[in-house]
Amino acid sequence: MTTVRNSIRTSRVRVLAVVGLGIVLVLVLSADGIATAYTEWLWFSDLGLGSVWTRRVFTQIGLVAAFSSAFFLLLWGNLLLADRLALVSGASPSGPPSGEEDLVLRYQRLIRGRAGRIRVVLCAVLALVAGGNTASQWQEWLLFRNAVAFQRRDDLFDRDIGFYVFRLPFLTFVLDWLFAALILTLVVVTVAHYLNGGIRSSGPAGRMGSGVGSGVKAHLSALLAALAVVRAVGYWFDRFQLVNSTRGAYDGALATAVNIQWPAYNLLVLVSLFVAALFLANLRRQGWGLPMVAIGLWVASHALVGSAFPALYQRLRVESQASTRESEYVGRNIEATRLAYGLDNTRLSVEPIDYRTGVTEAEVADFGSVLGTVPLLDPGLARDSFILSQGEAAYYRFSDPLDVDRYEIDGQVRPVVLSARNLDLAVSQVNQGWESQHILFTHGYGAAMAAGWEVDPSGRPRFLVRELGDVSVDPSLQEKLAQPRIYFGENFGGYAIVNAARDEVDYTASTEESIQTRYQDQGGQGGVPLGGLLRRAAFALRFRQLDPLIAPVLTPGSEVIFHRDVTERIRTVAPFLRLDSNPYPVLAGGRIYWVVDAYTTSDDYPYAQRVPAGETDLAGTELAGGLNYVRNSVKAVVDAFDGTVDLYKFDENDPVLATWDEAFPGLFRDGSEIPADLRDNLRYPEDIFRLQTTIWSTYVVDDAQQLIQGETAWSVAAQPRSEAAVGEGDPGTTPVFMKPQYLLTRLPGQENSEYVLQRAFVPRSVSSGSSTTLELTGVMVARSDPDHLGELVLYTIPSAAGVKAPDFVHSEIRKDDQLTDFVKEKLGSVVSFGEMTLLLMNDTIVYVRPVYVEAASVNAVPELSRVIVVNGDNVQMGATLQEAMARLVAEQAGQPVAPPPTDDSPADDSPAEQPPTTEQTPPTGDPAQDPAVYDPTGRSITELLADADQLLAAADGAEAQGDAVRAADLRARARVALDAARDLLGGSRNGAVG
Repeated sequence: MTTVRNSIRTSRVRVLAVVGLGIVLVLVLSADGIATAYTEWLWFSDLGLGSVWTRRVFTQIGLVAAFSSAFFLLLWGNLLLADRLALVSGASPSGPPSGEEDLVLRYQRLIRGRAGRIRVVLCAVLALVAGGNTASQWQEWLLFRNAVAFQRRDDLFDRDIGFYVFRLPFLTFVLDWLFAALILTLVVVTVAHYLNGGIRSSGPAGRMGSGVGSGVKAHLSALLAALAVVRAVGYWFDRFQLVNSTRGAYDGALATAVNIQWPAYNLLVLVSLFVAALFLANLRRQGWGLPMVAIGLWVASHALVGSAFPALYQRLRVESQASTRESEYVGRNIEATRLAYGLDNTRLSVEPIDYRTGVTEAEVADFGSVLGTVPLLDPGLARDSFILSQGEAAYYRFSDPLDVDRYEIDGQVRPVVLSARNLDLAVSQVNQGWESQHILFTHGYGAAMAAGWEVDPSGRPRFLVRELGDVSVDPSLQEKLAQPRIYFGENFGGYAIVNAARDEVDYTASTEESIQTRYQDQGGQGGVPLGGLLRRAAFALRFRQLDPLIAPVLTPGSEVIFHRDVTERIRTVAPFLRLDSNPYPVLAGGRIYWVVDAYTTSDDYPYAQRVPAGETDLAGTELAGGLNYVRNSVKAVVDAFDGTVDLYKFDENDPVLATWDEAFPGLFRDGSEIPADLRDNLRYPEDIFRLQTTIWSTYVVDDAQQLIQGETAWSVAAQPRSEAAVGEGDPGTTPVFMKPQYLLTRLPGQENSEYVLQRAFVPRSVSSGSSTTLELTGVMVARSDPDHLGELVLYTIPSAAGVKAPDFVHSEIRKDDQLTDFVKEKLGSVVSFGEMTLLLMNDTIVYVRPVYVEAASVNAVPELSRVIVVNGDNVQMGATLQEAMARLVAEQAGQPVAPPPTDDSPADDSPAEQPPTTEQTPPTGDPAQDPAVYDPTGRSITELLADADQLLAAADGAEAQGDAVRAADLRARARVALDAARDLLGGSRNGAVG
């Protein structure tokens, strides 16, 4: 007896040891995930959003637990029934020994006395497999659980739209999961019956019933009947999915779906129930004849009624008469699509323009303030100037392209081009080691801002906010940037540790002194405390680096900053929102804030057209492909200094936002709570405007037959090319759509200027290249000022007006003699165009295009040199916009127009003013060879830089020949040239220091 007890005790110890080792192994393998979850909770708690994290995590855990438990009970109950049937029937191998019977006998000996435990373990493992993937359905469950009504019903089933958007997706998932769970249960139970001896490949027919016991047959038949019932319910809900069918040319329940597929699903419901009845009838019958008939009936009906017949009907009856058979249903598609994308008449107003050609002097005077804010500084071309003039530290970088916005400057709202100085983690200075990457270089610093409406005398950006350590040259902007440090920005990866034993690098001063700071001393509160050993170990596991655990530079007060990229930060807080591809910085309240437009979306809005998956105009955005409902309902704001995330509601009528607000109480703040200086810089986002203009180009018509025929469809106008040289490509066939453009303008019928985003349309045949008449059909404008934020206006232009499209205007400009002569004058330099502006002036349109010149020299950057304006066939060029407009008005009025000045023209042609040619030696054009003292007067920045290059090269040559005196003289000349260039970089057209 003692030996037996010792054996039992030893067995228990072994079991406990195995279990303990298993738990340790699981903890080791999942340590990384546990550390990530723990530090994520710390991060959410630091933001004051701990309840958001717990709501999401517990929802995921709840789903896994619920579905895993359901599957466990389903499988355990069926396996228990299988074992009971084996005991009742006494099924066991009999007859002559065989390999099959030997296998079963070995199995039964192995599990004897352990069947219950094996059953529990097997069910638990398979339950975790079956229920584990349900965690990914947490968003669908929360939408299902917190659904609000759209207060609008679909045309086919007369149900609220919320049923399709919020409830149907989760119900469909549950049915699909249950069907898969029953199939897996059927397979496992069949194997169990085989191992229990209830199923044989051969056996005594009198006792086993052709190899399957009667109880086993009843059990399997019942499971098959359950599968058929679930499939019947699935067919019932599949009917509702028809409102999002993609079978036809347009999405939604069209003729085939309504006339064939809907009745087919009703029939399949009845067929599935009949099949279930046949399986149940087989409970008391011998053989498998009825089940085979049932399965064959279901397969045949599904293939013929559910697939083949609708496809034939679509091809033979619908496609040949689409305009008549589809009209009613396509009309529903038009209405739903406009509603789903915010293009219905409650959000978009259409106003015709009675277009006429010509601009008067009075109109120019009336639009003086508008013409004074036309964007002339191209963000794409100005970046090189920003880098050359404002890129003082190599470890900072500007955004590409630069951002555009508007600010009140000297009492007037004006357009600006700006960029925050983000930390560039890829530069060699930062990548010198762990301490350099994570302790020393932790943040970006400040911003550079230039006037968007004018440039300095050299044609380069006139800076309003400029060098490091010298925050602003405009008093009205000084207070907006009291705290210039950027710990959270664009493309910030990795993590930073602040308040360590070493100070952080702010920037390098002009004296080469490294200016340093401490996050804590600046009042920073955006980090998670590293704390004791447990937290350090957790962060070391999360970042997969040992340094956060052992680095001596860390102190008890050190904090770790992670999720530093602004889009990643918002996406972590609210992963159910789609984010705009262009976060932009706003200088407000003494800090830099990042504003990111966020979208609520769905792909289940009934009858609405989905965004084409390959839509090139949306490439690189989160609105590309799949969705069929979108609203810009949320403005996300991230403090660049402390990382605070605020999500503001800006569309109280959006049911999707209302549902998420119910799911996460307290996550969203009311839009009225946003600070006033931030509100003034909100704007209509570019991504959704691209989407809306793309959709509108097809859905410009409200007549179904016109939509089907496609003859009146529009296209977004093509982007004018940037090259100025004649003969470089065909400007009329470029496939790139015109970019949306922000500008300050006065819309027709309005009294005041406002900030808008606009885009032009042309007939669709134009962009396909089948037409030679490049005419404008309309201009869509999205308003951004606080009183009108989110409003869309479409200005339509009659086709008889013959207004030229932007790319055709570009072609006319390139052929104009004024530009041709200018390009010849600048031979050897690169002449290119800035972004074209379409300016609505009452009932006419003026195109404005800046012309840039880039010298062929080291460090050359594009400089604004001319401005071209076009109205109708009238093309004029001037040194300034005002000059070009004056020439335009004079030409229109029939007044004489002097030829545009050239850079080589003297200011006065009077012979008395000409310099004598006999009193001094003429310059040779080479600053190293001219005998006189080098004079930088009248030289442009590019010319001065080129002179400096020549002088320094000549100095090196003189030194190599042993002529130290000449080398010193040449270097002195080079310093004069560089000093003059530096002075010009600080100048402005208005005489202010820039």
